[in-house]
Amino acid sequence: MRYATLIMLLFLSALLIPKSPTIIEVGAQEIRYDWKGLSMKNGTRYDLPGGFKLQARLMYMGGAVQYVEARVLKEGAPCTPFVYVPTEISAGGPPLDTRKEIPVREGCSRTGRILYKVFIKGDLTDKVNGIIYFDLLDSIYSPETNLTMEIDFPKVREFDQPYAQFQVPVILKNTGAMPIDWVKVYSNWYRLEGEGSINLTNVMPVMGTKTGNEVNISLGGLDVNESHQLTFSFHAGPGEGHYGNYTIGFVVTYPVIFQYQGFDANRSVKIFEYNPNATKSTRDSINVVFGLVYKGHTGAPRVVLSVSKPTGDLQVNPGTPITFNFRAQNVGNDHAYNVTINAQVEPNLPIEIIKPSAIAGGHFPVVVHSDMPPRAMTEPIEFRIVIPSDAEGMMYRVNLTVGYFDIRGYYNETFKLYTITVKEFGYSKVYITKTISSTTIPINGTIKVDIIVGNNGTAAATNVVVQDDYPKDIFKLVSGKTKLTASKLNPGSMLSLSYTLKAVREGVATFGPAKVTYVDPKEGQKVLMSAQKSPVVVTIVKPQLSVRVEDIPQNVTVVNSLVGFSIYMINRGSGEAKDLTVEMELSPGFYMVNPPTVKKGEGVSCDQPVWEPKEDRIKVRMVCDTVKPEGFVKLILTMKTQTTGMQWIRVTDINYKSTDGKTVIKVPTSSYRYETVVVTPLELRMFYLAIFTFSVLLVAMFVIGVTRGFRVSVGRRRPRTGFGALES
Repeated sequence: MRYATLIMLLFLSALLIPKSPTIIEVGAQEIRYDWKGLSMKNGTRYDLPGGFKLQARLMYMGGAVQYVEARVLKEGAPCTPFVYVPTEISAGGPPLDTRKEIPVREGCSRTGRILYKVFIKGDLTDKVNGIIYFDLLDSIYSPETNLTMEIDFPKVREFDQPYAQFQVPVILKNTGAMPIDWVKVYSNWYRLEGEGSINLTNVMPVMGTKTGNEVNISLGGLDVNESHQLTFSFHAGPGEGHYGNYTIGFVVTYPVIFQYQGFDANRSVKIFEYNPNATKSTRDSINVVFGLVYKGHTGAPRVVLSVSKPTGDLQVNPGTPITFNFRAQNVGNDHAYNVTINAQVEPNLPIEIIKPSAIAGGHFPVVVHSDMPPRAMTEPIEFRIVIPSDAEGMMYRVNLTVGYFDIRGYYNETFKLYTITVKEFGYSKVYITKTISSTTIPINGTIKVDIIVGNNGTAAATNVVVQDDYPKDIFKLVSGKTKLTASKLNPGSMLSLSYTLKAVREGVATFGPAKVTYVDPKEGQKVLMSAQKSPVVVTIVKPQLSVRVEDIPQNVTVVNSLVGFSIYMINRGSGEAKDLTVEMELSPGFYMVNPPTVKKGEGVSCDQPVWEPKEDRIKVRMVCDTVKPEGFVKLILTMKTQTTGMQWIRVTDINYKSTDGKTVIKVPTSSYRYETVVVTPLELRMFYLAIFTFSVLLVAMFVIGVTRGFRVSVGRRRPRTGFGALES
């Protein structure tokens, strides 16, 4: 019954709604607007564009919402009949149309132009909260909120002065169809190119919040066609003779109720969606330029001289012609102006310019008439000077310079200096050096003697004889020679003489200078000794290690008693003993009470001794890096006897190296072997009792012999006269 009643009401509503007249077609150029996403509360009236209102409420049947009842009013009077829009597709019968349009016509007339259509969306109805949803379609009214920004300042403005204070007026106008609740203005400024800086000094009438190179300003709302005006004051400039390009940007943000979604070209409709949280921004910028004439000019030219001849300082003979070839080149990043090239010789000599042809035969300085941009270079410039034939031993200086100005008028200069030394004829300049490889060596060690003879003069030395000597009572020549001869030693050449000596005994040897005899072209025969302030003294040393054992176990030792053993070594020689190594072995009946310790004197460097128990022995090892003369080291062992029987201590190896570390010297160790008998206390007492008893017997026999008398005979035993007789 409920569904039948609903169907009847819908049928009656269809009869009550008059048929719409023919819709006036919109011209191809006319733009219409869709207002989407609108909503209203149940039973209220919603303000529509053009002075119309939408009246809508929810209709219930059987206590449940079944459809939306809606119509359009103007000035309180109905403009359209009620439209009934189901909230569900099916109500037990055929499918129902849950969305319907209500045309709104101009003047509420049946024949008036359709201003827009109210599109009721019954299927989206929020029945719980009583919210009715609808759109406005094909509206002649725009929901667009629009704010324009007009900057009363040239888009690009150039200043002639190095600095300027200027103002930028900004007008913000609401040119849309909707009021604006608030406006926010953001501006930033920075340098695009060149040098210098720009800064905001003030904003009128509201300064806003300035942070660094940006400012944020909050303004009130604007009704349609209302406007705000702001005036920004800036100070900018790169300074005298510099270029600067600065930009100032403005961004205006404001709220919009309807957010633009796109354009339907088929319907010529702009589509807007209701969004009370949406915002819209418009932006623009301007540029201010200072010192445009200096754009691209950093003011940093750098003109250098590129010289192909000569490549460096010269040493020439008298009468030699010398040619210079060079060019000037700008390797900087700006133009160089009034470039002037000059060449001077001190002491003064005539200069003949050869190239280029435009200045050949002329004189320095030479002026480049046009400015020189970066990477530009002049033609090669070539000139010649001639050294006088009587200038032997003289020195000339040639100074090449290039001076220039930058765009700001600053003067710069680059130069290159060459020295020309004129040779002197006919002299030799011989030198001799002698080097001895070491001043301290061990016996059987070697030293090497190197002698170098060279000629720094301008002429050859002839009949060159190099001689040296050495202490033959201490050293033996093992390789090389002590004399060298050469017929000629040319300028810049060298002779070398080397030999090796072996020390045969300990002592101190003195080496004198080496000698070279030669003939100089001008001064004849000359003798030169190697340069040294005093004779070189070489000391031949010999390490001599003395060894003695200071603490040894007794012949008989009681088990579990402490036993000490120490070995003392001292260097009685004249040189350092290197890498001293001592190795010992102990029978396993000993127990190490404490780790081995070392006592050492001054000039002795040793590692901590190590000991390693084995199944049949205990190994002890000590290593000392250096034992200087009169330096000593003492290895101390503290042990306990833990088993009875024969126990032993053996020093198996003592060796060290000579001072130069090349010769290994061994100390005989065969005599350093010690034994002790370990007994129990009872065995020791019995041993001592046996000795005591034997001693008493000896004394008793002696006393008996003294009291009764003994006949002592000397000579050949004689046979007895009777049985068993002896003959004296």
